[in-house]
Amino acid sequence: MKKQIDEIMNMLDWNNDISIQKEGLLLAGQIENLDVFIQSNKFGNKAVWENCAKILSQKSDKQLEPYLIKLLEWLQDINWPGALIILNRLKCYKGKALKPCLEYVINKTTNNENDLMWLDYLSELLDNRDLISSLSRRHLSVLKSRYHNR
Repeated sequence: MKKQIDEIMNMLDWNNDISIQKEGLLLAGQIENLDVFIQSNKFGNKAVWENCAKILSQKSDKQLEPYLIKLLEWLQDINWPGALIILNRLKCYKGKALKPCLEYVINKTTNNENDLMWLDYLSELLDNRDLISSLSRRHLSVLKSRYHNR
């Protein structure tokens, strides 16, 4: 199976012909362990991240739940390949399920000057109306203060 995953990941490289990438996307959709698709540097560079984000965006909330913190970490730099795809997927995620992970990440970032841009990107999740009604007042206030700051 490891060899198969290596081959699939190589197919997902954005430098490949689009037909090879599409085939890789189809094959990747059958892999159950989603961890391999989260900002994988194992394959040398970020050239697979965009396609990995596409794969992840097609998964259900339940399938993504174990990876929420890692997906939120992907939003540390909105210019990273696939970050906008992940952001848009999380905007549709069930608010009550996303809340604990998002609040954990907010707590981790609020005392660190280096993470202010990350808060700017996380604030875009306020477009998720279900999430707004779930967040604590303090966490909601932090995100609102950063909303559309980028």
